Amino acid sequence: MLLDGLDEATSEAQRERMARLFEQATKTYEQCRFAVTTRPAAYTGEATLAGFDEVRIDDLTPEAVEDFLGHWSGCLYPDEPGKAESHRRQLVEALHARVDIRRMARNPVMLTALAVVHWNEKRLPEQRADLYESIVMWLARSREQIEGREPADRCLALLGQLALAMQNQPKGRLTQVGKGPAAEMIAAQFREAAEEERLERARKFLTQNEVDSGIIVSRGSDVRFWHLTFQEYLAARAIAGLADSKQQELLLTGEKLYRPEWREVVLLLGGVLLVRQGAGKVDGLVGAVLARVGARASLADKARCAGLVGAMLRDLRPATYEFADKRYEETLEAALGVFDGKKSRGVDLMVRLEAAEALGQAGDPRLREDNWVTIPAGSFLMGAQKKNRSEPNYDPEAQERESPVHEVELKAYQLGRYPVTVEDYQRFMEDDGYQNERWWKAGGFGQRSEPGRWEEQSEHPNRPVVGVSWYEAAAYCAWAGVRLPTEAEWERAARGTEGWEYPWGHEPPDPSRANYRETKVGRPSPVGLFPLGATPEGIQDLAGNVWEWIADWYAPDYYGKSPRENPQGPRRGEGRVVRGGCWFVGSRVLRAAYRYWDVPEDRYDVQSFRCAREIP
Repeated sequence: MLLDGLDEATSEAQRERMARLFEQATKTYEQCRFAVTTRPAAYTGEATLAGFDEVRIDDLTPEAVEDFLGHWSGCLYPDEPGKAESHRRQLVEALHARVDIRRMARNPVMLTALAVVHWNEKRLPEQRADLYESIVMWLARSREQIEGREPADRCLALLGQLALAMQNQPKGRLTQVGKGPAAEMIAAQFREAAEEERLERARKFLTQNEVDSGIIVSRGSDVRFWHLTFQEYLAARAIAGLADSKQQELLLTGEKLYRPEWREVVLLLGGVLLVRQGAGKVDGLVGAVLARVGARASLADKARCAGLVGAMLRDLRPATYEFADKRYEETLEAALGVFDGKKSRGVDLMVRLEAAEALGQAGDPRLREDNWVTIPAGSFLMGAQKKNRSEPNYDPEAQERESPVHEVELKAYQLGRYPVTVEDYQRFMEDDGYQNERWWKAGGFGQRSEPGRWEEQSEHPNRPVVGVSWYEAAAYCAWAGVRLPTEAEWERAARGTEGWEYPWGHEPPDPSRANYRETKVGRPSPVGLFPLGATPEGIQDLAGNVWEWIADWYAPDYYGKSPRENPQGPRRGEGRVVRGGCWFVGSRVLRAAYRYWDVPEDRYDVQSFRCAREIP
């Protein structure tokens, strides 16, 4: 006997009566097996079924999502298999378009919501605020026909006030709050009730909404939003309802809009304003942000402002919004100057470092560009030696493991302009990269749950991610559909076809070219901060900043038996190759031919990686 939807009962008392009925039925029909389904929020207190084993439904696997979409499309077009398959393909494409959508699709309720929105609108809205509005509105409407329930618009307005109150706390954002304080945050919104009744009305609303929409859920005695994105979106929705002066007072006082926990709220606010009130409202908000950065502002302030405004404009791009204000272009040009060798000449490195960090925290526009660099097919001399000054690739610092010098021929490939950044890696984590075994075929699954010192790293989005093992690097690459470079590919990019000693040529390192011990930064720096150290193709940070994991196993004598064409390294070994040096080492290690290795399980705050791929 399958009894589906205990939570469909309209009140707690009804759920309790039904629970007793089900319990009695199991005693009366002892030979019959019973299964009862319900949302977790409704399965508490006296509604809990005695004698039943509780099983929680896990997130859907990618295969289960595919099955759902196939069944869904087949039900929509039961007699038209061609249309059903076409609809399924459209849904699959829509769900794979963005990481945040893929993440939501793992939850059965959210997957259903996305499928309904796609059916009703013949697409999934490209603008994020538009998409979230469609989803939360569908969830809010799911029970509004029940007597005593708030209309959907009113429901979302109340939840928006709760979200904004949780965001706007003196000591920083709350992501969950006690049920009593949560009711106090919205009690004033029940103006139609007598003052002494408002708190009870608020408690009742929150209890009902947990069961009705699932937008908020319980965690013990606390309440939280089902996903942080819902909290951020509904807070933005609430801010959009304020007068312009109140919006600016809220966001600009104390420069709240630049705090990491407010970034998504501000970005979504732009979308809400555009969809609900028009482009003029967005113009006003962006203009107010730019107005606070005067001509005499520091490079760091300009970078921070340019990064935030640029992120807002990118978020609104699907809605074809354009912002015609020369102040933005001027601010952006000034801010990005910290990554330009000519424009940053004469600017103190620490000033540039501060500006680059600010740009990263607000949203570094360089990281959204196409940062693949093509290396054409051809041959080069790999390795170094110090036996004979007259021979190619002579290097007085060369070590035995770098010889003999040998010719290698590579097919064309592409290499990442920068090492993988914290921002890049965070998308892997948000897509449950550590929980999905399919990405870990190279090994290491279940050994870690995040990179080393991740909480600290996440505050620096445009730095290279560090504290990752070779297995974590390989898993990221599998998720992204790319791979780690071979040792030959890395060295070809670093020294070109002329046999340069360093990525920039033969000149010895100095603090203007790389982040190493003598630079005295003392930590990883934002990618691309040393443009004078780039290769002619524009590949950055191949010398210094962070060691980079390579695909190959390491063997000290491999160069003596390496194949000429596209070498892949030894078939096995104890360690994997690392290349490039790091912020902690001296200048000798920055040589393009320098080889080192580490065991693949190790992870330090000097180790990162960059990606390679075949020519698309």
